[in-house]
Amino acid sequence: MEPRREWQRQLTILIISFLGGYLGLDRFYRGEVGWGIIKLITLGGLGIWYLVDVVIASYRLGRLS
Repeated sequence: MEPRREWQRQLTILIISFLGGYLGLDRFYRGEVGWGIIKLITLGGLGIWYLVDVVIASYRLGRLS
């Protein structure tokens, strides 16, 4: 995938993770429907899974910059 396009994709994932990650929207966006449903039911693993996903998305975006 083109570097600029991958950077934009990772930025989109970071924004979705930050705004709707506790509802599993980031997992749905990535195509991980099963994990998205589990994350939705647990409200982002009571916030822990939400924070981990936001940190991972930030790290991945930073590696591309």
